[in-house]
Amino acid sequence: MKRKNWKQTLRRVLEDPTHKRYFLVHDFLALLTIVSIVAVVLETVPSLGKYHTVFLISEWIAVIFFGAEYIARIIITKPIHKYTFSFFGIIDLVSILPTILGIGNLTFLKSARAFRIMRLLRLMRLAKLGREGVNDDKGLGIISLNILIYAATLLIALLVTGTAMYLVEFGHEKFSSIPSAMWWSLKVFLGSIAVAQPDTTLGEVFYVVARFVGMLLLGLLVGVVGNIFRSVMFSGKK
Repeated sequence: MKRKNWKQTLRRVLEDPTHKRYFLVHDFLALLTIVSIVAVVLETVPSLGKYHTVFLISEWIAVIFFGAEYIARIIITKPIHKYTFSFFGIIDLVSILPTILGIGNLTFLKSARAFRIMRLLRLMRLAKLGREGVNDDKGLGIISLNILIYAATLLIALLVTGTAMYLVEFGHEKFSSIPSAMWWSLKVFLGSIAVAQPDTTLGEVFYVVARFVGMLLLGLLVGVVGNIFRSVMFSGKK
């Protein structure tokens, strides 16, 4: 009976917004996600090599907590494969596995941690505000959620394309670190033509993909602005 109650409590902490520790846990995981992503990105900057120990410690701290969350979700999910083979289950696993197994410096897999932002947005307080924002006189909840989702999508796109270019164009002066590759990606997203050209065939493929992603982000931005305008203009007319 106690074991069952323990599992129920764990499930509520992770999945029930009415539990008193729900937001505390997910706010902490959100902060840890952001810190770990920043650490993975900065670790590739040559001039910051002297902070390798700091990055290594922060990496293991993140892996310990993310690993604990992964195990906890396996415990509370029945059947187990419903989580382990889900999109976020796979993302959670591949983002911690390289460090646990000591498989070199698989930066791309660790940067997959960026996708956790989308799940954390759904689970955190602002997602709750977004659901309740429909009843808000000024639609502030909907506006906040729209802006956050777009910002998270842009960040993920920059991280994925930037990390990919950093890996496939390794040694290229303009892609010497993930931050510099992300800056290149941002300029490509904005439609700039005056950007460094890739040296490899795979790099050229990612260049085309980045152009396409930039067009999608522009379309998404138009939709977000439209939703915000509609929320502001018509929320008071119901």
